[in-house]
Amino acid sequence: MATRQRPHADPAAAPVVPRVGDQRAASAGAPIPPRRRGGRFDLRTFESLKDPQYRWFFSSLMGHFTAMNMQLFIRGWMVFQLTGSYALLGGITLATAIPQIIFSLPGGVLADLVPQKKWVVQAGQFVNGVNSFAIAVLVITGDIAVVHLMIAAVVQGTAMSLMLPARQAMTPEIVGPVRLMNATALSTAGMNTARLAMPGLAGWLVAAVGGGRGVEGAEYVYIFMGAMYLAAIAFLFPVSRAGDVRSDAPRTMRGALADVADGLRYIRGNRDVSLVLAVNLVLEVVAMPYFFLLPGFVDDVLDGGALEVGTLLSISGIGSLAGSLLIASLPNRRRAQMMMWASVIMGAALLAFSASTMFWLSAFFFVIVGFGQTARFAVSSVLIQAYTTDGYRGRVSSVYTLSWGLTSFGTFAVGLAADAVGAQVAFGGTAVGVLIVAVTLMRWTRINQID
Repeated sequence: MATRQRPHADPAAAPVVPRVGDQRAASAGAPIPPRRRGGRFDLRTFESLKDPQYRWFFSSLMGHFTAMNMQLFIRGWMVFQLTGSYALLGGITLATAIPQIIFSLPGGVLADLVPQKKWVVQAGQFVNGVNSFAIAVLVITGDIAVVHLMIAAVVQGTAMSLMLPARQAMTPEIVGPVRLMNATALSTAGMNTARLAMPGLAGWLVAAVGGGRGVEGAEYVYIFMGAMYLAAIAFLFPVSRAGDVRSDAPRTMRGALADVADGLRYIRGNRDVSLVLAVNLVLEVVAMPYFFLLPGFVDDVLDGGALEVGTLLSISGIGSLAGSLLIASLPNRRRAQMMMWASVIMGAALLAFSASTMFWLSAFFFVIVGFGQTARFAVSSVLIQAYTTDGYRGRVSSVYTLSWGLTSFGTFAVGLAADAVGAQVAFGGTAVGVLIVAVTLMRWTRINQID
């Protein structure tokens, strides 16, 4: 059984700060040469962007995040306009989740076997691009139906589950262990920067072309999404750094299953990784349904249309960006406590949001929801990578991705509740659940002891 691996030393506590080139030496086990600090506080928010390899990787991420954040608006909006059902809003997330549950673990094995993880990422982005163009054609011809969106969700879920473990495992290979927290938080900041503009842009397009109701105008959103996925492929070509690949790794189905079992044994034997994964899973299942059901809430409770949904999603990006930049600027201390208190902040803000019927007051609370949710997500991602050794990062990341798929069952359940008792009661119940779960985990587990 694998022994628990300790993370690398806290750079904030050390007397030196590594240069970009020194970081690569640190990841290979070489000593880091000294360098003076510029003052008592060393601002390191954008430190990882000094590495040109990470800049190309970050550019590729921005292409993906641009498309993804437009989809956060457009797919849910189309489903609710075509059906008016919260249950089907939850159902579309299930269509994405089921292939994630099936293929996430094989995706982790794939990430640990291939000599260049970017090949897996580029293949997934190509599938996502073709998928987006196909939906655009169906909207243009007037043949679009919910079943097409469901099929597209299954295709995307499959591609993402095979791609995400490789993409997550690329970050520590590019920047090394010392800059891992900074690079992960910057990547999250990039995602939330895209959220500031892209959902609002998608909502504006639909509102301008179709008047804010129905699906007219959605074709332009999907065409733009497809172009961004292709751009994400192109930006990865200059990234040449590869991780350590086991030369004796089996390529047979039996070998792949053995690798999955080996990864699960590693997680079970690593108390810190297994606890963070379990806590993250519980919080994700309880916390995330609100996001996917937002188009219905805005329509029913706030009496808004496409522009209002896109605006809310974009406004939440303000808080999300603030949360991710805060995490990028902080030292590697008390990270698990940050994750749990961010969850409490999110739950309290979501409870206030569910009670409001005024759009701009709801938008204010939604900014705080975005802050708490993103801070929790960024820190949990950092902890998973920091406490995992190189040879297992892809498989551990696949289990982390698997938790995202399981959250969709919570979304479907909350969608059913919203159809039965109303969106405000369902959202409020979710918020109370987040608070209860977060406080209980802090009180009865050792999660706060993980640094």
